[in-house]
Amino acid sequence: DSLVADGTLHSEVGRVFKGFSLYSHQIEAMRLGARPHSFVVTSGTGSGKSLTYLGSIFNHLFRSGSGKGVQAILVYPMNALINSQAEELKKLADAYEAETGSPFPLRYAAYTGQTKSEVRKQILDSPPDILLTNYMMLELLLTRHGEQQIRDSIYASLQFLVFDELHTYRGRQGADVGMLIRRIRGCCKSPVTTIGTSATMVTSGSYHDQRLAVAAVAEQIFGDPFTPDQVIGETLARSLPGSENPPVKSDLSETVRTPVPSSAGVETLRNFSTALWLEGRIALSVDHEAGGRLKRGTPLQLAEIAKLLSADSGEGEEACAEHLESLLLWISEINLRLVKSGERYTILPFRLHQFFAQTGSVYATLGLLGERFITLEPGVHHSDNSGERFIFPHVFSRASGKTFICVFQDTKKGVLLPRDFTNQESTSEENVAGYIIPGDLDIWNPDEDLENLPPAWIQNLEAGKVKKDYADRMPVQISYDAEGNVSIGESSLPFKGWFMRSAPKGLLFDPTAGLFFDGNTNERTKLTTLGNEGRSTSTTITSFLVLREMAARGFHVKDQKILSFTDNRQDAALQAGHFNDFIRVVRVRAAIARALAAAPGQTLNYKQIGEAIFHELKLDFASYARSSDPNPFPAVRAQYEETFSRYLTYQAIHDLRRGWRVILPNLEKC
Repeated sequence: DSLVADGTLHSEVGRVFKGFSLYSHQIEAMRLGARPHSFVVTSGTGSGKSLTYLGSIFNHLFRSGSGKGVQAILVYPMNALINSQAEELKKLADAYEAETGSPFPLRYAAYTGQTKSEVRKQILDSPPDILLTNYMMLELLLTRHGEQQIRDSIYASLQFLVFDELHTYRGRQGADVGMLIRRIRGCCKSPVTTIGTSATMVTSGSYHDQRLAVAAVAEQIFGDPFTPDQVIGETLARSLPGSENPPVKSDLSETVRTPVPSSAGVETLRNFSTALWLEGRIALSVDHEAGGRLKRGTPLQLAEIAKLLSADSGEGEEACAEHLESLLLWISEINLRLVKSGERYTILPFRLHQFFAQTGSVYATLGLLGERFITLEPGVHHSDNSGERFIFPHVFSRASGKTFICVFQDTKKGVLLPRDFTNQESTSEENVAGYIIPGDLDIWNPDEDLENLPPAWIQNLEAGKVKKDYADRMPVQISYDAEGNVSIGESSLPFKGWFMRSAPKGLLFDPTAGLFFDGNTNERTKLTTLGNEGRSTSTTITSFLVLREMAARGFHVKDQKILSFTDNRQDAALQAGHFNDFIRVVRVRAAIARALAAAPGQTLNYKQIGEAIFHELKLDFASYARSSDPNPFPAVRAQYEETFSRYLTYQAIHDLRRGWRVILPNLEKC
């Protein structure tokens, strides 16, 4: 309202954003945009950066009039962001129409690879005032013959060019975008105001240094002079006025030793010693070069914050960590109450981030289960009280999950040496590359299993002879010890297993699963390292565990939700399908397990299993029947139940046939 009152913004902009209360950076940016001057906004996530350029663009359109062609282009790095912004614009348009009773006078449209052909034709025939797109499509708009109408409109009418998430344009891609912007500005009839936004452009140094750094980047990308005054950062304020003066050690010590008053209200929190300490010592810091301006503190792990609190209070780190957890839960409860009551402010708002790193390979010494040294760190030797021993890379069959130990077998010295998984070639005639399958001697029986080999491998089945080319690829029984000494067949060495040769051309036969491979098949499609799980699987499992924990903690069903972001529609669809498939498989398997536990003799045959699973699933009629009647006639219900039980029989047999979904299937299996 104040920006409209002092003439900075057109009165209609006030009606579009009626009821909005602005932050300092939004006011500062829109004063520049109204002139119009180029600017970059670098405030935090969720701080309303899009309002700064929308307000500036709307102001120009209301003053100069719409319907003149494309006067503003909004460029986003992902189509998901374009779709989201289009929805936000629709909300603003709907609110304006509800407020004024008149149609929204400004036109906007998204133009991406996902835009349907009929919508594209409408945009080409009648270009909107505001065009939302990505930089790749913008490049195509300027070069393809079929889009000449919109290209001519851009060159004739463009006034504003906005790049959201400016930090994503770096390296070669940044150079591409810089050239694209220069081409647009060079072809446009009017000067173009350029605007950028980013939450993560620069975090180190003083406020002045940060603005200088961002101005330099903006100048490179936009090809126009930028001063630090055109870079707008966030202005922070304390949520606890007393936090500029840190509490004394005795107050902190007493507060840490006292239980957090989790039922107390906001007034108690305002004067709570450790809350004041948390804001003054951790959340905020003072930039003395910028005249005492507040800036965000460096993010820290909870353990590090507990360590600092321990040093300042004199209390133990464990007690401080427990106190901080209780304090953060209390803060979140109070903030939830404030938001529900309609308040715009929160006390000591915080974000928790948890990072999940993918593991690499697993390495271990030789020996019995429970007695080996196991590590995720690459290495060759491990030393302990029993001496120095080799550590070997361990990989796993994709089909059976069984362990394969990567070794060179030195046939001359009779020892096993570690071999990198990717190295499949023997270094000499004496050093044979291969794998040890430890322990389970039942995986191969030459007398019975030879007939399961491919016919091309067998020379004489009755005589038990394998062709010369494949004879050395058969499992060889070995004995070995923890130091790596090895001998063929039975011996006094304590550990038993099978040796599988992998040179040349890698493993040709996996006896743990009865699988045979072509010599050109990549080794990683047969065997997998520990950390080689799919990202979709990791995301599904993590999401499932979070949802399960929410249910266990008593969250209301409507609040048991997770929002997951991915970078394109296809991946989002894949992830949703992956999660649904996982849940279905888990439910069927859980029902099989319960049905087996309840069955006489804990045994089910194929005639019983479908009905047994059906009873254990305890589904309501509407979840598996198309009938709209929740209480049908008994004969109708029986028919539905019989059909669904038959389907569940198929599901169980399909899932149990090999269990390949548990382990990573290759493309052929999928």
